[in-house]
Amino acid sequence: MNKKHLHPLSDPVFKMVFGQDHEILINFINAVIKLPQPVISLEFLPQELLFENPREKSSIVDVRCIDSNRRQFIVEIQLLKHHFFEERVLTYAAKSYSRQLIAGQKYNDLQPVYLLSILDFSIYSDENEWMHHFIMSSDKNPKNKINGIHLIFLELEKCRKLDNFTDDRLLQLWIDFLIKPEKLINMSTKELREYPNLIKAIDLLDESKYTPAQLMSYDRYLDEVYTWNTVMAESFDNGFEKGISEGLEKGISEGLEKGMKEGLDKGRKEGIDQGRSMATELLIIVMQEIKSRRKTDAQIAEEYKIPLDIVIRLKEIQ
Repeated sequence: MNKKHLHPLSDPVFKMVFGQDHEILINFINAVIKLPQPVISLEFLPQELLFENPREKSSIVDVRCIDSNRRQFIVEIQLLKHHFFEERVLTYAAKSYSRQLIAGQKYNDLQPVYLLSILDFSIYSDENEWMHHFIMSSDKNPKNKINGIHLIFLELEKCRKLDNFTDDRLLQLWIDFLIKPEKLINMSTKELREYPNLIKAIDLLDESKYTPAQLMSYDRYLDEVYTWNTVMAESFDNGFEKGISEGLEKGISEGLEKGMKEGLDKGRKEGIDQGRSMATELLIIVMQEIKSRRKTDAQIAEEYKIPLDIVIRLKEIQ
């Protein structure tokens, strides 16, 4: 009887694999982030980061830890693309960096914060650049750096399109684990004998390792992602159709073949941009309405023309 395996990109499974076993997380961090001194040991930290102002929104990350050198690491996974992504992760990292002082440390005791965002989408246009490491540096002399906050973005969407995206065998295997775990599942223990932590990670994808409650959480998480993708697609279609219509009208009014082509091209672009913008703005507004508790779920669904079950599911993840 074949085992059933869960996907590591789902939030519950990701936290099970990387948020409990120290050795797995150490191996993963050292493979992805090329540190001047590798992580040797670490301890996990609480996942919730609360803003100083109680009226501000709390933020949840997937895994937080600190190593023996007091460096902090935040590892998160993002399946959906949102506006102001870079600003949000910078806020997370800066908050963790400044909180070291709250713990009573002095400025010269501050240690770097590394925030690794694993993205199931692309944020930059270069198709071959799938890993990005940002750090503050001088615009005139990049060698002069401020080594406090590091933002590392791993774009999985680009890795899927490339056959061999790195010469680093361990890094290649960990990314394969994230984007096509079936490849590693079908490999023999002998083939992976040099990578014991990958073997442990693969074993944690086995459905039998999870309780009924955890499996329900897994199904609910996938359903929430599917639901929101549906909302995004509908908003995209609406914006796309509107953009095409406006582009056609512009082309026809100009009365020229060139004008028609330009109108269509502009319509397509505006449609795509408008669709994405509409979906993201709708999510933000609806989540704010849910959090305010001023209206019932039914009132929110009616006012914003979205299915009631979507409002209920969004409410559950607040």
